[in-house]
Amino acid sequence: MPQPPYQVRCSQVVAESLRQLQRRASRAGYGELVLEAFRLDVERLKADPSELGEPLYRLPVLRMQVRLGIVPPLVVDFAVSEDHPLVIIRGIKSQRE
Repeated sequence: MPQPPYQVRCSQVVAESLRQLQRRASRAGYGELVLEAFRLDVERLKADPSELGEPLYRLPVLRMQVRLGIVPPLVVDFAVSEDHPLVIIRGIKSQRE
């Protein structure tokens, strides 16, 4: 039986950080690349987050695995719930900064 799609969430702080990163990337001439990389990240996280990046460590009390994924030019720090189809994006940065 196929796994339901994961919900992908982030805080307002992370969302604002992504908007600022996008503005800087647009001014530097690679804004479309950042948008496409973010779309691909979210698509992959919704489908199967264990296929993106490498595990860093586990948060045993929260029952989450923290992972780091790279889809150039973005680096995404995220946590995957072990109990629910849920991904929390903890941070996003550009490899170019």
